[in-house]
Amino acid sequence: MTILREDAAITQVFGVSVYQFGLWVALGALLAVGILVLLALHRKAPASEAALEAVLCLGLGLVMSRLFFGVMDATLGQVMPLWAMTRLNTGGYSLYGALAGACLGMWITARVTRGSTAVHLDALAPAFMIFTAFERFAEQYIEEFGLSRGLVTSLFAHPWIAVADDYDTWFLMTWRIECAIALILFVILLIDAFRKHRPGHTFFKMMLLFGGTQIIMESLRYDQHMTIRSFVRMEQVLSMVLLGTALIILAVRRLRSAGSNRALPIAALVSIPVVTGLAVAIEFMIDRTDISRILLYIVFIALVAVPVTLGFRLLKEDRA
Repeated sequence: MTILREDAAITQVFGVSVYQFGLWVALGALLAVGILVLLALHRKAPASEAALEAVLCLGLGLVMSRLFFGVMDATLGQVMPLWAMTRLNTGGYSLYGALAGACLGMWITARVTRGSTAVHLDALAPAFMIFTAFERFAEQYIEEFGLSRGLVTSLFAHPWIAVADDYDTWFLMTWRIECAIALILFVILLIDAFRKHRPGHTFFKMMLLFGGTQIIMESLRYDQHMTIRSFVRMEQVLSMVLLGTALIILAVRRLRSAGSNRALPIAALVSIPVVTGLAVAIEFMIDRTDISRILLYIVFIALVAVPVTLGFRLLKEDRA
């Protein structure tokens, strides 16, 4: 019998005690599998292909999620030992680890079925976003998780988006904002997955949109999850990597196209280090200067919008 943590939010399902966080994550995983089945039917793939996608994505997603957390989180002051990683009931997971595992699962599925990895990744994009929406919603059941720094203005001090502690300090519920973003991206990507386009484009759009929005959201979060040396949030770094990887692939593909305009891909490549450097500078300024945080985040969002916009322009020109 699995022993549950006494400090965690627990509920009963058919007489069995389960974590509320885990319950919502499981529901998100179930819906994600449903999306994979739906898109497999749309492309007239056999049911066995959707089943293989689901098994590999869920299994490898769980393994990689735990592994990423164990290696990158600094809660223990060191890499989590292997024996501790196998104790899944103690908690500790990485959303980007789950994405990496799911991508690996799609790659293996493509090899086994002799299909296109890009086509499978297109199906993964909306499935992963609905899973993410439920995971973000579940974060409300973890104490002091998915919250921002203490607000220095009353502009956002409203119960629908913020919560107050016993000292009347208000904190943004970043989990709620991220849940809403994930749901919006899910709708956008699901619609796109049903449209005719070059294989891989839906997944590229997920990389650009999810990576871009998460750079901002990881800056807002202040729960110390996967944080190193008090300020380096690993999942913010991985968000930059996700966005940058999409730009690099699209830019290089465009540069290799005969007779293509080189200005756009070069601008996209240059934007990666420039925006990254300026983003790091803003991160330092948020906690170390008296400049308005609202103004800093407006500038931050505008900066991140540059590579995202360039990425979409590259996608528009990327017709095979």
